Amino acid sequence: MPDVLPRTTANLASLTDEIVAADETAHDGGGGVLAGLLAPLRLPERVIDALDSLVDAVQELSPMRVELTRVREQTEPLAELMPAMERLIKQTEPLSELLPALESVKRELGEQLERLRELIVALEGDESHLNVTAGTLVVELVAMHKTVSGLQDDVQSVTERLPDASKGPLQKAHDVLTGGAADPSS
Repeated sequence: MPDVLPRTTANLASLTDEIVAADETAHDGGGGVLAGLLAPLRLPERVIDALDSLVDAVQELSPMRVELTRVREQTEPLAELMPAMERLIKQTEPLSELLPALESVKRELGEQLERLRELIVALEGDESHLNVTAGTLVVELVAMHKTVSGLQDDVQSVTERLPDASKGPLQKAHDVLTGGAADPSS
């Protein structure tokens, strides 16, 4: 289609030039009588070619008209959206002022995260130290438990050897020296 319109325009321009030239020749009275007589015969042929070119151009414009109509229908709501877009633009203008503040907050959060990471690493080291210390304490508690269990057995043994409080002092001395209670029947 892009070459149809220029071609049609060129045909019309050459036709117009021929008509003007034939008319000037007829007015000059020179050998233009034959040219003047033949010009009307050539005119319909040229006009038909030009009209054919125009018909071709119009036929190629028909799909464009449909497409333009479709585009116009699709873009009609855009006029209604313009006020909303302008409001959005006005509302987003303060956001550009907030951007540096957000960058600052982002930087501060990054620094705090780095400090937290360092603290966690330090606590993990302390935790492992605490685990070692707790393990040592458990070993010592187990040893103390064994010692206390042994002492408990010794106290039980001594308690069993103590004389009965209901017996007299001589009986108690006898029981302690002999290592046992005297037979009550003797």
